Amino acid sequence: MNPAVFIGFVGLGLAVTLHVIFVSMTLGTGLLAAWYRWKAYRESDPWAELFARKVFKVLIVSELFSGVWGTIITVFLAGFFTAVTTLATNTLFIPIAIAIASIMIRIPTIAISWYTWGKIHPRTHSLVMWIMALSGFGVPFGFRAIFAEINHPVAVGYYLQTGHNPGFMPYSNPLFWTLYLHTAAAVISTGGFVAASLLALDKDVRGVKAGLLPGVGFLVAQLIFGPLYYFSLDWYSPLLFKAVNGEFLPLLVIKLAAVVALLALGLASYKAARAGAISSYVKWLGPLALFTVALGEILNDGARYPNLVILGDKGLSADLFANLYMDIPMPAVYVILAFLILSIVVFTMAAFYALYRRFIAEVPEV
Repeated sequence: MNPAVFIGFVGLGLAVTLHVIFVSMTLGTGLLAAWYRWKAYRESDPWAELFARKVFKVLIVSELFSGVWGTIITVFLAGFFTAVTTLATNTLFIPIAIAIASIMIRIPTIAISWYTWGKIHPRTHSLVMWIMALSGFGVPFGFRAIFAEINHPVAVGYYLQTGHNPGFMPYSNPLFWTLYLHTAAAVISTGGFVAASLLALDKDVRGVKAGLLPGVGFLVAQLIFGPLYYFSLDWYSPLLFKAVNGEFLPLLVIKLAAVVALLALGLASYKAARAGAISSYVKWLGPLALFTVALGEILNDGARYPNLVILGDKGLSADLFANLYMDIPMPAVYVILAFLILSIVVFTMAAFYALYRRFIAEVPEV
């Protein structure tokens, strides 16, 4: 692989992984915040409203970071892989449009939800929160169709053979639904575990229990959706499946061990929370869930190296989709790589500070 393309491939993979980590937090906590804002309205429960505000603060912080890494992904695609960007835009316009439309709904409703809290009727505010939360799941509904296509090109193959726009054909891709359900359950579970870990800092037993319920519940659902996606790769993307079970097998084993540990510690922590205590394990559940998400994305994306698109038991190298318009000079590539590494360090420190150091203190208690 060309050195510039290799660095672009690695940089893109890192950006995607970090983006997915923060997206998992923002989508999961968004749903949790909307649910408890609605409960606060329906049950006139002041604690539920305070809990919703606390969880919503996590959403705001993670949404900021996910948006930045989403922009970095776009820069890498446009700069290093213009051919695949052009092909995806032409053939997968509907999934991309769905994702963009969802983002255009979600971002304004996040702002409206925060700045109108306590200033409009609770029922109206709850409705806005539900729109905010549910619209977020339209983003992976669009972008996961693209991932399904680069693992098993159905719509793209139709376009290349006929020249006709495939329309909604990406959603007939047999990999899409298993990947989407796997993703949706993962983000809800992750959001719950992250919320529980952060509420443990405030010694809020009820908040820990509220976070652990979707965390553990949707992790159990992952015991169904995860294997479904895993075996669907064997059927429709055997080259990727072979890589996951070959050179990437150690990472797969570590991920499975992390899932088992997350389930065991989550169940123990939930049992303790029901008894009115906060287990010492809770603070590790959020980081462990995010670590599991990162491993899953590395397996899903990194295992395709050196290919960018998988065609059954064959692959199309990333070199074939490189920038066709100019040769990027290596000094510029090294500058980009250095900037990416610096960004990862800075953003990781900033996220830790925002969530763990100042998260509880900045939320009003009344």
